Amino acid sequence: MFKSLRFAILVLSLVLSSSALAAELPQRALGHDLVLHGGNSLTSKASRDSVFLMGPWGSGAQANGQFEDTSGMPAWNNWTSVDHTQPTSNHWHISDYNAENLNSSPNNLAMYCGDETFPACPGGDEVGGYGNNWNDILRFNYTVANAGEPCDVTISGFFNYNTEPGYDYITFRFITDGGQVAMANIDGVGTASYFNHQHSYAPGDYVGENQDQVRFEIAVISDEMFSDEDCEFSGNGACQVDDIRVQVSNGNYDNTSDFQYGMGFDWELATAHGFGDFAGLWTGLEDWDLCITNYSTQVAFVDDGTQYPGVGPSYCQNWCYGPGGYIVNVTGGASDGFYDAATRIHNSVVSPVLDWPGSQYTSARLTFGVFRHEDLSPDSPGIFYLWSVRSAVDPLDLDQADWLDRNFVYYGPPAYIRAEEEVSDLIVPGATVAQVQLTCWDDNVWSWDGDDGYPAPYFDNVRLVASTSTGPVFSAREMDLAQDNFPEIGYLDLANLAGMNVRFDAACNQGDNVANVPGDSIVCDVASVRVGGQVVENRLYYIMERNPVFDSVRDENWGVSGFVDGVPSLNSVGIPVQNKFAYDLPDSGFLFPGDVLHYYISATDDVAGADPMTATIPADLEGFGDFSDPRAFNSSFQVNCLPSVGSFGQQPKILFWNDFGNRGGEDAWFDVLDYFNLDRGGYYDLYYTNAPSAGAGNGLGGRATAALLSGYDILLYTSGDLGVYTISNGDENNDPSGDVQLLTEWFSQNEVSAFFTGDNLVSDLDSSGSLTSIFLADYLNVISESNYIRSLINNQTAPLVLKEPGNDVFFSTESWIAYGGCLSINSFDAVTAGPGASLLARFSNPSGVPDYVYSAATLNHTGDDRIISMPYDFMFIYSDPGNPPPYWSAKTSILGEVLSYFQFVGPPPPYVDVPEVAVFSAQNYPNPFNPSTRIEFTLPGAGHLGLKVFNVRGELVKTLIDEERPAGSDHITWDGLDDNGSGVSSGVYFFEARTAGEVVLGKMALVR
Repeated sequence: MFKSLRFAILVLSLVLSSSALAAELPQRALGHDLVLHGGNSLTSKASRDSVFLMGPWGSGAQANGQFEDTSGMPAWNNWTSVDHTQPTSNHWHISDYNAENLNSSPNNLAMYCGDETFPACPGGDEVGGYGNNWNDILRFNYTVANAGEPCDVTISGFFNYNTEPGYDYITFRFITDGGQVAMANIDGVGTASYFNHQHSYAPGDYVGENQDQVRFEIAVISDEMFSDEDCEFSGNGACQVDDIRVQVSNGNYDNTSDFQYGMGFDWELATAHGFGDFAGLWTGLEDWDLCITNYSTQVAFVDDGTQYPGVGPSYCQNWCYGPGGYIVNVTGGASDGFYDAATRIHNSVVSPVLDWPGSQYTSARLTFGVFRHEDLSPDSPGIFYLWSVRSAVDPLDLDQADWLDRNFVYYGPPAYIRAEEEVSDLIVPGATVAQVQLTCWDDNVWSWDGDDGYPAPYFDNVRLVASTSTGPVFSAREMDLAQDNFPEIGYLDLANLAGMNVRFDAACNQGDNVANVPGDSIVCDVASVRVGGQVVENRLYYIMERNPVFDSVRDENWGVSGFVDGVPSLNSVGIPVQNKFAYDLPDSGFLFPGDVLHYYISATDDVAGADPMTATIPADLEGFGDFSDPRAFNSSFQVNCLPSVGSFGQQPKILFWNDFGNRGGEDAWFDVLDYFNLDRGGYYDLYYTNAPSAGAGNGLGGRATAALLSGYDILLYTSGDLGVYTISNGDENNDPSGDVQLLTEWFSQNEVSAFFTGDNLVSDLDSSGSLTSIFLADYLNVISESNYIRSLINNQTAPLVLKEPGNDVFFSTESWIAYGGCLSINSFDAVTAGPGASLLARFSNPSGVPDYVYSAATLNHTGDDRIISMPYDFMFIYSDPGNPPPYWSAKTSILGEVLSYFQFVGPPPPYVDVPEVAVFSAQNYPNPFNPSTRIEFTLPGAGHLGLKVFNVRGELVKTLIDEERPAGSDHITWDGLDDNGSGVSSGVYFFEARTAGEVVLGKMALVR
């Protein structure tokens, strides 16, 4: 299954024709956790004035987001629901617009499906056209003379059409008692085209109240993007039809409608059937999250067969945790099945209208609980969740206000999460009213259109909080920020230093899905949210650590630090996009291999020249200019220029490719690399894929060449818990395989080694097309059995892994834990070793016996190349408490042994002073407790300790310790208060103790 299609061609591609030109995103992108926000020193201060507009009972909010009354019984609390697939208008009407060529009569009139009032788009477009999400039907009905006799129907006529090819259609169809008989689906452009369609009705095929009618329909069907309405497609309307002759044998009907004097006999405008509104309140819902359970009332969209007569119920295939085994309907719902978008659920729940507390409240944050479940496996339906807000200055305008969001659909493996969204810039300055909308949407733009559906999503505990102003508001997609990069020329030539320029490029791909063309400018939304506010300064500031090898060829007009002003960003037709700005740095004479650049964006607004306020993105500028460690500054705002070459061509032999992006999993790798005194730029180079789940074409295949990789002997790879677009971020011949093509060349031309880790790396490669499948078989040489190993190993979430006897890689690490347990459950691949591959380790059963066939670590040789892979990410390797490695953690031991097997020679290993206590541990007592509990912990070595308390929803309750601590045993008491000093309620809580890549979790019960 290919996963790029139009999504990669049009959705994620920003059409950038200059450093100031950036397209407005026309359709939703696939991803999660990909939007970053800024702030200033006031943002996190408790002194900020905040007001709950929506919250739980007792919060003082004007509306409730718990979907239950004060006694805990289910209640909508003035929330409503809507089915977005149900058309509310019909655009067919009689008009002379573009009708002159269909009939020779003066001032000819025809049936027109379009809108003459649409303004002309730039580039020579005509006034008028059609819009997005149309499903308009022109219908012919005729009652036959004898319903017991057959009938032949012939319909012919002339029509003009102009629709987006491949996505928007003119559909001609006969309707029978058994459904539709599609005669033609027409798209593109046609002038005075002739149509002629025949169908024979048998007795019993007739429709209508008395089942005695023949029916013919001409429908205009458009999707959610690219029409005259958004100026992404320019035309002169969807369709004009004229001189339609209808001949019906059963009744001897023969009539031609020229629409000159009205619609004509037996023609009518009809409304299509939508999918249906399946939103409902459910109590006691089960889920697939072993860490968090929510039996209180939640909103869900489960089809249990009670919503619509003749529809459902919808039963599960594999995901049967829903009520009665029911799931979200994935088979068309209540729709008539004629329109693809309408046959997929698109339901929302809408909050009551919320009164805004005052113009001084210019910041807003939306949070809500959601149980998500969309793993994007090959047979998954593509059921996503969305959120949006709308607001208005005049309450009477709210119904017509646009719903605004970040243009993403959200997904992920089954888990309860707490979604937090900064929405300040989405609220109209001076707003007096606002609303919240939460949505369930089955969208197959990315070709996930299977029928293995889920009960999810569930929504609960919605909050909207308004706060006083803190300056301009920022919003930036990671894919629009600067991407790590290699020399544009595609190879190293130290005899031509000036030619080794590394471009300052955005991560997104602006190409046409045939070749990767990196986006030039980076793009950020910057808005003043104060009434009368205006952004008066908007700059990108940078500072660099320069490779001195290239100092002689640098542009002397650009220093080690400096700034550039932001400029208005333009869409694909040259129109400035409101509040969107582009920032660019030179593509030549500025960045060279071995350079590292830090940057941030700063903006200042004022009101009528007074009260200036400044904010930045990122909000926390700590570490700006500190190049001593990759983690010193926000990784989303760093640019690594590769390779880190010296004056004699020497470079690091290790390339660490973080294909999980800026999500924190790299800490596990850095901890171990630091432990072995391996420094960035000296022993290893670092490449991040920004926004990896977006599939934006910015993996290694989109930025490097085999020649540029030839200096690396070892690849360390991580994709975390990413389930899509792993080693498949490039675009090549409509197959997202640029990355694997590059790695294939690297493997074939060198004696190299690679260590691949990722929860769903294997299953993703197996399902992403022929080239990725070939790469999987040839190089990793493991066979994908399932992307959910849990059910195959007795539902273990943190199975013990045991070294296979006799392997020569893990010579001292006997066992470790593949930790996929709370606070959220991971989904690891189930794989077996392929032909000729070596099983290095396997999972054990709950009794500690390694009797499963599934590999936990595999070694494959391709010629002189060595490839080790694990079906879970490196960050989830934990020490076995019953048999910890001597001196260090399992992560450290395993990576050290892998590098040793790869024949890597680094600095001398660190001296290990064995502490008296060699195991990191933590536990609390008493448990249950009231009012306090003592958490005792032991650190095997001095280092940073984080000790935090979370509730069952995974929300942070209290940070107890976040500092450096000496080796040894100590304790701290939790008194049942949260970070705000308020007492928490009775219930189950978790403590998380974290140090040096190791994590210990404990479950505590507070009983008041």
